[in-house]
Amino acid sequence: MSDSPPLLATQPSGPRPSLRPHPIDIPIRQLREEELLRLFCHHRDRGDHPRAIELWQELALRNLDRIKQLVAAFRFPGGALLPPAIQDDAAQEAYLRAVSMGANFRESALGQFRAALRRCVHNSCMDYGRKELRHDKRTAGSLDKTYDDDGEASPYDGAIARHSLEQEALRAEDEADEDFRRESHELVGWAVAQVENDSYRAVLEMTYFEQLSADEIAARLDISADNVYARRSRGVKRLEEILRDHRP
Repeated sequence: MSDSPPLLATQPSGPRPSLRPHPIDIPIRQLREEELLRLFCHHRDRGDHPRAIELWQELALRNLDRIKQLVAAFRFPGGALLPPAIQDDAAQEAYLRAVSMGANFRESALGQFRAALRRCVHNSCMDYGRKELRHDKRTAGSLDKTYDDDGEASPYDGAIARHSLEQEALRAEDEADEDFRRESHELVGWAVAQVENDSYRAVLEMTYFEQLSADEIAARLDISADNVYARRSRGVKRLEEILRDHRP
């Protein structure tokens, strides 16, 4: 019987692949999307809301191009697209909603995150279409189209009514983490306060904090609704830049 030691399992030749560090030890910008979400859930579930918000903000930024693609592909139930002229503004509004969406997000899988993002963009486009419909009813724009010359019913009316019911149901079922919601709101509030242009900042504050319509803002500032939309659009673009620069 041989006294030689047992043979070890044959090892593959070449350098051994290095192990990836635990996500907690990796800078946020170097994390993969699934790692970002996993780490977000880790801090969310432990009540570390400031860290969770940082991670969610990065997730939203990583998905900005996806948000723009979803807005471009969005269709109302009747099949109509958002007019190309307002798609950028709708995407910017959807992005800001996505930043705050973490307050309601209780899931943990990447597929669930992307499904929630699609719902967020859908609801944002519906709301944006409703705002444009109200505005265009006064300016004879494309969303003011009726089924016939003498009718008052718009092709969008049914979609808007259904969306209102969906929103009521969501509000009734909403059991979001109020601390996370408050801190997400504070993040957007901080970003709005950083907008240098006084006129843009005023419109953003009235839009997001006072929840005023474009017509109400126009009346308060004694400007046209078109001017309100222009200021809001430029202000939201500046918000996007500020939140990008604020990345940890």
